[in-house]
Amino acid sequence: MNEFMNDNDNKKSFIGKIKESFSGRKFRSGAYVTLMSVIVIVIVLVANMIVSKLDLKVDMSSQKYYSLSDSTKQLTNNLKDDITIYYLVQSGNENAMIQKIAQKYETLSSHIKIVEKDPVLYPNFAAQYLDKSTKVNDNSIIVVNDKTNKAKYIDYSDMMVQEPNYQTYQYDVTGIDAEGKISSAIQYVTATKLPIMYVVGGHGETAVGTGFKAQMDKQNIEVKDIQTLTTSSIPKDCDILYINTPTSDYSENEVTMIKDYMAAGGKVLVTADYNSYGLKNFTSLINNYGIDLENGVIFEGDSNMYVPNYPHYLVPQILSHDITQSTINNKGAFISPVSSGLKILDSKRSSLTVEPLLQTSDKAYSKVNMKSNTTAKESGDIDGPFYVGLASTDTYKNINSKMVVFSSELAFDDNSLQYNADILVGAVNFLTGGDTSSLAIATKSVQEDSIQVTQQQAIFWAIMVIGILPLLILVTGFVVTYRRRRR
Repeated sequence: MNEFMNDNDNKKSFIGKIKESFSGRKFRSGAYVTLMSVIVIVIVLVANMIVSKLDLKVDMSSQKYYSLSDSTKQLTNNLKDDITIYYLVQSGNENAMIQKIAQKYETLSSHIKIVEKDPVLYPNFAAQYLDKSTKVNDNSIIVVNDKTNKAKYIDYSDMMVQEPNYQTYQYDVTGIDAEGKISSAIQYVTATKLPIMYVVGGHGETAVGTGFKAQMDKQNIEVKDIQTLTTSSIPKDCDILYINTPTSDYSENEVTMIKDYMAAGGKVLVTADYNSYGLKNFTSLINNYGIDLENGVIFEGDSNMYVPNYPHYLVPQILSHDITQSTINNKGAFISPVSSGLKILDSKRSSLTVEPLLQTSDKAYSKVNMKSNTTAKESGDIDGPFYVGLASTDTYKNINSKMVVFSSELAFDDNSLQYNADILVGAVNFLTGGDTSSLAIATKSVQEDSIQVTQQQAIFWAIMVIGILPLLILVTGFVVTYRRRRR
C-alpha cells in the first residue's frame, strides 16, 4: 500500500515538475525566443520570395556583371515585337554569368522570354535559324524575332573575351561582353534598316583592324570597301564614309564626288596624321568643313597628359560633347598616339558649326623637323595648345551633313581601342543621328582592376614609394628609439 502511494506521489511530483517547467520563467523565455525565431524565419522566407519574384537582388560585383545598362533598358522599353532568347546549353554545363545576364532580359520587358535548349536533347533545333556551316557551341545564344523569324547567333567565344597567357600557353578569360552582344542581337532582329559604312581605299589608307570591325559589328554597322578612284559616285546606301589616314593624295574628281555626297547630307569620319599635311586635295576636304591640319607631330609638355616615357602618346583633355559624354561619365581616357594638331579655320562659312572634342595643354608643341635628333622643343616648332579631335556640322537648306576628324592614324587601331572605343561609338552615333546609341555597352572585365597612370602620376608615386615612405619609417624609428632611451 505504501509503495502504491509512493508511486502516486512520484507521479504527481513528476507531473507537477512538468507543469512547473511550462509555467516557469525559463519556459516563458524559451517560448519567446522560439516564437521570435519562427517569426524571423517566416519574414526571411517571405522576403526571399518577394525578392525573387520582383528581381530585387542587389548586384555586389565590382564590375556590375549582372546589372543591365541604361542603354539596354532603353532598347527593351521600345520593343514592339516579341523576342525569344534561346540559351543553348547542355544540362549541367551552364555558364553562371551568361545564364544570369540572359535571364535579366526577361525582367525588363513582357516582349522578351528566355528558353533554354539542350543541344543533346534537341540536336536539330538551331538549324532552323542558322546557316548549315555554323557550328553551335555550348553556352551560345540565338536571339529570334518571333514576328519576322529574323535571327542572330551569338557564339560563346564572342561573349567571353579571351587573351593568350604566355606563361601557361593557354587562353585566359579577361572580360565578358554578354550584354553587349545580346542587346546588339535584339536591335539587329528588330531593326528595319541598319547603317552601312564604306571604308575608302586606293590611297595607302590604313587598313581597319579586327577590333574596329568587331566594334562596328557590335553596333550592327555593315562595313564595306570602296575605291573612290574607280567609282563615279558614293553609293546611296552609304551612311558613313570612313577615310582612314591616306598617304597619297586624292584626285580632284574624287574630292568633288565626296563633296557632292556631303552636300546631299553625307556623313564622314576622318583620321589623319603628319603625313596628311602635304596632301592638298585631301586637306581641301576637311578645309571645306572648317578644319585644318598643323604641320608636324605633337609632343606634350605637361607630364600629366601623356603616357609615361612617351610624350608623343597624348592623353588629351576630353571636352564636353555628345561624342565624348560616355567617356566623361565613365571617367575614361583617350589615347592619341603620334598626333598632328587640328585647328578651326577663321574663314569657315556661316552654316558650319565646328566643336572641339579633344585638346592638348598649352605646353604642347608640334615638332616640324621629323629628322631632328631631339624631342625637345626647337626653333620653328609650333606652340600649342592643339585640338586632336573636332566635330563639324553643316546645316544648309534643311540638309544636315557632318564630319568628325581625329588627328592620329592609330586612334582606332586594335591597341588603342581598349581606351578609345567609347569615343568611336560616340562618333558613329553622332554621324548616324543616334540610331546605334543603344549599343554603347562596354565589355566588363573579369580581371582585377588596373590603374592607368600618366607620366606625372608615375613620377609622384615613384617619389612616394621610393623616397618619402622610407624616410617617414626611418624618422618614426628614430623618434621611438629616442623616447625609449629618455625613459
